Amino acid sequence: MDEDNNEFRIHQGQNVKIFRNMRNMKQEEFARQIGVKQPVVTKLERQSIIEDAMLLKCAEVLGIPVDILKEFKLEEMLNNFIYNFDKIQNTNGAFSFSKDCSNTNNNYPIEKLMELHQENVELHERLLHAEKEKNALLEKMLGIVNR
Repeated sequence: MDEDNNEFRIHQGQNVKIFRNMRNMKQEEFARQIGVKQPVVTKLERQSIIEDAMLLKCAEVLGIPVDILKEFKLEEMLNNFIYNFDKIQNTNGAFSFSKDCSNTNNNYPIEKLMELHQENVELHERLLHAEKEKNALLEKMLGIVNR
């Protein structure tokens, strides 16, 4: 972290490594897919800034937008998560962790967040469908009035 202006630094190589690991991809396989040797991947993952062409190849292989590799700030994301973790209301027991981080009910927050995200997607889909039905009805009503 930069002490002067309290901003988090972006480390593109670290971002490549994080997302490569999230894909459970070994360096050897990743190197093959981006067209380099494994030692190049090791060097790449240590670089703060990666040239755009190589960053684009990495993003394509990882299946993510190149902007994520350019802008993702792990420390900021973790700090936001930790800061906001205590603010989560435990309405259904999913986040009942004690201060020592021991899980008291064997539910995992990431899994719960993914469930909530899926519920949110489904809700938006239902709302979109209802909006389309409403628009079709309005168009039908306007068609009758305009005759």
